[in-house]
Amino acid sequence: MSVEAAALSGVLFAVLYLGSLLLGREGVAGFDEDPSQVADRIAAGEGRDELLTGYVLAPFAAIAFVWFVAVVRRRIPADERFVTTVFIGGSTIFVALYLTAMSVVAGPHYVESQQDVSFLEPQTLLSLQAVTYGLLFVVAPRIQVLVILAATATGRRHGVIPGWLVVVSYLIAGIQLINFTLFEPLLFLFPLWVATVGLVLVRHRRLEPRSPAVGLDAT
Repeated sequence: MSVEAAALSGVLFAVLYLGSLLLGREGVAGFDEDPSQVADRIAAGEGRDELLTGYVLAPFAAIAFVWFVAVVRRRIPADERFVTTVFIGGSTIFVALYLTAMSVVAGPHYVESQQDVSFLEPQTLLSLQAVTYGLLFVVAPRIQVLVILAATATGRRHGVIPGWLVVVSYLIAGIQLINFTLFEPLLFLFPLWVATVGLVLVRHRRLEPRSPAVGLDAT
């Protein structure tokens, strides 16, 4: 698996992940909406197609991320077992949280669309959305920090990740740790970081094609 594969899978993950969230957002009712308004949205099927499209994209985003993790993992030195454990463990938990969040909010709509019946009550819908928001805004970002710190630490030690990206990575990790708001643009940080790391690995390889590969850039 080449470094180019890491870049491709990282960018693909970012596109699919953000696409699934943005499309899914179209089918999510606002928490300031009255239950009667939510009932009207359900009856009219407003945003359902977008939500289900985002749901379909979610597994492919997860596959792209797992591929990215596999490529990067291969380039972590064998003696850095602690970093490897944190990186793999954090990545696995993140994927599980992401797919669970999408399934919680979109799964019932998928069943409705297949059975052509409506069984979602407005209050139930809002409760499911609250669970999804909790997973995406509270739990997942702190797990993402594990992935960011593990990759940044080993990349910095072996000179693969440049200084500016180290600073950016630590800044993103700090924001993810302390933020407890529902500020949606913050969901963009992690996928953009993944795509950037993949592209940086390719640039590092091309700048030093003949140097002995170590760390994240080892073959």
